[in-house]
Amino acid sequence: MDGSVALNVLALIVSVGALVTSFAAARRQLRLAHHSNLLPIVLDLFRETRTLEFSRSVEYIRDRLALDHPADNGYRNLPEEVKVHIRRVGLFYDDVGKLVAHGIVDERLILGAYGNAICRTWQTLAFYVYAERERYNNLSMVYFEDLAYRAGRTTMQDVHAAAGLRARPPAHGPRQSPARRAHRSEGR
Repeated sequence: MDGSVALNVLALIVSVGALVTSFAAARRQLRLAHHSNLLPIVLDLFRETRTLEFSRSVEYIRDRLALDHPADNGYRNLPEEVKVHIRRVGLFYDDVGKLVAHGIVDERLILGAYGNAICRTWQTLAFYVYAERERYNNLSMVYFEDLAYRAGRTTMQDVHAAAGLRARPPAHGPRQSPARRAHRSEGR
C-alpha cells in the first residue's frame, strides 16, 4: 500500500508539473503570437515617419504653419497643400494615439520613439485643432491630444532608461576609419 500511494503521489506531482509547464508554454505562445501580429503595424508606423513627405510635413508645421496662417478658423479652410501637411502628420499621430489608447501598441514604444515630436507637433497644431472643434463642433484629433498628454507626462529619456538602453559614446573625438586615413596619407 505504501508503494502504491507513493507511486500515485509521484504520478500526481508529474501531472501537475506537466500541466504547469503546458500552461506556461501556451501563455508564452499566445504572447509571441500577439507580438508577431503587431510587428507589421509597428514597422509600418516607423516606415511612415521616415518618408520624405512626412519629414517635409513635420518641417512645415514646425517652421512655417503659424507664421503663414492664423489658427482662428481651424484648418479646414486653409489652402489644400497646407491641409495635406496637417492631415499627414496630425492624423498619423491621431491613429497612433488610437492604437495606444486601446492598448494595441505599447505606449512606451511610441513615447520612446516619438515623444518629443508628438509634444512639439501638438503644441503647434493644438490651436488649429481647438479652433476646428469650436467652429465645427467635432472631436477632431482627440487621440492625438491624448497621446500628447501621455508624452508630456514622461520623457523619452525616462522611457529609454526604463527599457535599459545604454550609451556608447566615442572614446575620443571623431576618428577616421583606417581606410580613410590611408586614403588621406596617399594625398588624395
